[in-house]
Amino acid sequence: MNIRTLFSASSPMQLHSVLQIFLGLAVSLFTLRLGAGLFAFRAANKLERPSYQVIKRLPAGKQFVEIRKYNPYLIAETTVDESSMRKAGGKGFGKCASYIFGQNISNNKMEKEDSEEKMQMTAPVRSVGEISNNEKMQMTAPVRSVAATTAKKTKISFVIGSKYNLKTVPKPKDKSVKIVKVDEHTMAAVTFAGPPPSDDRITKERDLILQTLEKEGIRAKGKETMVYGYHDPVITPNFLRRNEVAVMVDGKVV
Repeated sequence: MNIRTLFSASSPMQLHSVLQIFLGLAVSLFTLRLGAGLFAFRAANKLERPSYQVIKRLPAGKQFVEIRKYNPYLIAETTVDESSMRKAGGKGFGKCASYIFGQNISNNKMEKEDSEEKMQMTAPVRSVGEISNNEKMQMTAPVRSVAATTAKKTKISFVIGSKYNLKTVPKPKDKSVKIVKVDEHTMAAVTFAGPPPSDDRITKERDLILQTLEKEGIRAKGKETMVYGYHDPVITPNFLRRNEVAVMVDGKVV
């Protein structure tokens, strides 16, 4: 008996009971999903993040562009042969996560030789690439999609906890994962909620930053665009997820 036959043969009271069961299941699943998402959100907010100082907050329509000065920190970085920054995140995440969760060789002298070390998770997950664009054309045709990276490669990285330095940080077993020191720097960033941003959204936010900087007489530095994700894209509800798009700026002119 198929579903249509079952419902046609049922009385209104039976149909009402079935609908109540389905509604109850839907509410239960939604409650479980939301509860898991809130737990993941709170857990992510407790993770260590790179320290920075907000120098300026520049109005940019309904948003703000924050000018931040970051202290140095270490990252575990891998390069992905992918021009789409969003797609690259999925490909590079696993390699960096494997390093953090034990695919490494400990530098702790108290440990046995070649022992693995499980490291603490941190935030954010970083994606870095060069956006191919023509600012003048984008300002007159904002619907144009120009989010592919010029080098056809994107760098994905995890921030390493501040307890480590270049001498004590575990060595990656995967040779495609590199330990890199990010020096003190100044960058301009916009923050927004939602799923991991599409390439179009990344380009849109980057253009907003550049236009705002130009109005303020602040010069962007380099060609790279950075995308930071602070919460997992699966469990945490989109309205709670924190995303950022950023560009480096010349700290001397801020």
